[in-house]
Amino acid sequence: MPEFKNIAIVGPGLIGGSIGLVLKNKFNNKIKITGIGRNVERLKLAKKLKAIDDYSTNLISGIKNKDLVIICTPVEQIVDIIKKIVPYIDKNTLITDVGSVKGYILREVNKLVYSTNYGKNINFIGSHPIAGSDKTGIINARADLFNNSVCVICYEKNLSTKQMLFKLKKFWQETNSKTVLLNYLEHDKILAATSHLLHILAFVIVKQITKRKKYINFVGGAYKDMTRIANSSPELWSQICSLNSKFIKKELDIYINYLKYVKKIINKKNLLEKFFVKR
Repeated sequence: MPEFKNIAIVGPGLIGGSIGLVLKNKFNNKIKITGIGRNVERLKLAKKLKAIDDYSTNLISGIKNKDLVIICTPVEQIVDIIKKIVPYIDKNTLITDVGSVKGYILREVNKLVYSTNYGKNINFIGSHPIAGSDKTGIINARADLFNNSVCVICYEKNLSTKQMLFKLKKFWQETNSKTVLLNYLEHDKILAATSHLLHILAFVIVKQITKRKKYINFVGGAYKDMTRIANSSPELWSQICSLNSKFIKKELDIYINYLKYVKKIINKKNLLEKFFVKR
């Protein structure tokens, strides 16, 4: 049986839609999923693709009487959505998200606990399924998107219970993800190196080549392999990088030092060969 039987997905696009597809494929009528968004045509498509059972363009009515609310919007919108729904949500409802930056979100949710009358109703655990694509939207959602992927869970005991943590871990395992528990600072530090920096580098490489129009006619597989992720949403990645700027700056400094060293030894074959050896 599924851990959560009545779920709201706010923003059923690539990630939210893929969550819906894998759960509906696995549990079918044992689970009900409501998609929430602003674009009716996209919501209708999500229903047609059987990623959701029904939909709502009203955030408040859409999240009522749910066991789990998953916020799958761009990261800058997540906190605002939490602020809007918490006064109306049942205290037994768990809220989670899929944002690639966790520190900003958890700090803001912590502020809600102590600065609002409804803070006691907050039941929040941060999630980050490390899966995706350079393509976006419900049309690109896949039931196998999370196969063999890792989902990071950032739990804080003042924001939720150990029982809810256990249920959320089981939930992500139901999507075929492996779960890892991390402190939000550790998450943001690691992802700055393993994801955020790499997207920045892909955008830089594309700019370096495409600014010289003649060069684009001579690119091969290496360019395509390195720059596929530069097709990702500029809006989404500008949000992620600005919200995790502290750790990304440190990774950029490390990368720049490597480049400076390569520049220094570029005409010294033996040193270059040692540098190119995988470590």
